[in-house]
Amino acid sequence: MSYQLQPKPLQLYYYLPYIPQLAIPMVPQYPICNFPQQMSSIYYPAVPGTSQDNCIVIEDDNLQPPLNQIHSMMIQSYTNRESIVLQDQVMQQEQPVEKITPQTNNLNENDPHIRITVYKQHSSQTDSEFILQNDRILGSQYKKEIIIGRKRQQEDKQDTCDIYLPHGDKNVEKVHCKILTDKGFTFSNTLTQPLILFFSLFRNNPHASKLPFQVIKHIYSFIKNKPQFYISDNGTKSGTFMKIKKDKLRSIEQDNSYLIGADTYFHVLELKSKPKQNKSKKVKDQNYFYNALAKEYTRKGAKIHGLTLEETEMLNFAKQKKRTSQKLSEYDRPYLKITFDIQATHQTSTHIFVANYNQESVYKIGRSQECDVLVNINTVSRRQAQIIYKNNEWFIHDGEGLRESANGTWQSLQSFTHKNHEKKCQQSRLQLIEDQMEIKISENIVKFDFVNFGTTKKRKLNKVLIQDLLNLQ
Repeated sequence: MSYQLQPKPLQLYYYLPYIPQLAIPMVPQYPICNFPQQMSSIYYPAVPGTSQDNCIVIEDDNLQPPLNQIHSMMIQSYTNRESIVLQDQVMQQEQPVEKITPQTNNLNENDPHIRITVYKQHSSQTDSEFILQNDRILGSQYKKEIIIGRKRQQEDKQDTCDIYLPHGDKNVEKVHCKILTDKGFTFSNTLTQPLILFFSLFRNNPHASKLPFQVIKHIYSFIKNKPQFYISDNGTKSGTFMKIKKDKLRSIEQDNSYLIGADTYFHVLELKSKPKQNKSKKVKDQNYFYNALAKEYTRKGAKIHGLTLEETEMLNFAKQKKRTSQKLSEYDRPYLKITFDIQATHQTSTHIFVANYNQESVYKIGRSQECDVLVNINTVSRRQAQIIYKNNEWFIHDGEGLRESANGTWQSLQSFTHKNHEKKCQQSRLQLIEDQMEIKISENIVKFDFVNFGTTKKRKLNKVLIQDLLNLQ
């Protein structure tokens, strides 16, 4: 298709025959004496015809013949109209553009999507299933926040939830948690600088154009932005919990809260994992570290784990001394301080795990007598979880070995400090949603399964890709 452009005065016209194979945009002839004053600024499609109807316009700025009064008025009128049209275009560009998303409720199996299933804990029956595609739940309107909450009752006219849970559970609030989609599928399709550089190689480098398509697709999967979705708790009383898996270590951070069994919680009060970077600063005598441990034992009844026999004797000797003002954080020694809150028995206990830099230490939590932290509750497994100090970091994982716990180990999205020291709980920090991730809302489990998300960075080159690389000349 060819287009008619707005002509300007003082133009020379060179006529060519119409060649449909070349698809060259042509401009129809327009004599200077009939300058269009009613012509709009938009483009009109030109109709193919004879050579007189299609021509290439070549402007010559060096030609400056004298203009009569009529031509001057016509050009001035056209210039004014052109400036007004330009102002209108600028104003339209400055207006906020509303995002238009195809509102189709049909699932495209070939496109990436997230399958979200809702079921009761310890139940194999699925209560409901939802599909997240094109940054929205199929059947719902596009929103930057996907709301998970209690299912509306029949008398409720407004339904704000996209993923609804049974309304009979009082621990589930109307707006319990939210999924953010601003870094989702639409964001992953944006053109970034690495992508521009990647595509420019095929035009400038002759060797890059010889790459097989499978290799190009594999490289493209590495540099393309991955769609990322985040979930956050809406400051609820019962909270939202993320499952800790048995085969994946989760980093422990300050103010983290965990749930084991039915109603047993433990919270991270203090921790130190990495050595101090400032070597010039003098570190206090490590002997005083045991005085700080003795202070925790005497005042708060804390149980100390991870000391050798010699260190235990030094701790017992420090217990006999007077109380000191030393704190554990003043010394360059890795440690982890947690407190247990058992709601069934209304009991609390404090535990301190001590480790050594560049050494691995394992501490077990469970109902078995072999565990370092003994939790004598029926809903807690014999080997519930393990706390590990490895590579100068603190980690946690569920179960022991190949076996996972019966009721799972769950991490709260809310921090322990905000939940206990603020009158009104605020929205929790964002947590990245991962494949096969499970969250717990009261007795409901919400699972996320990623489908057709393409090659991940952890995937190795297969035999087909290696063979394609070897065949390059």
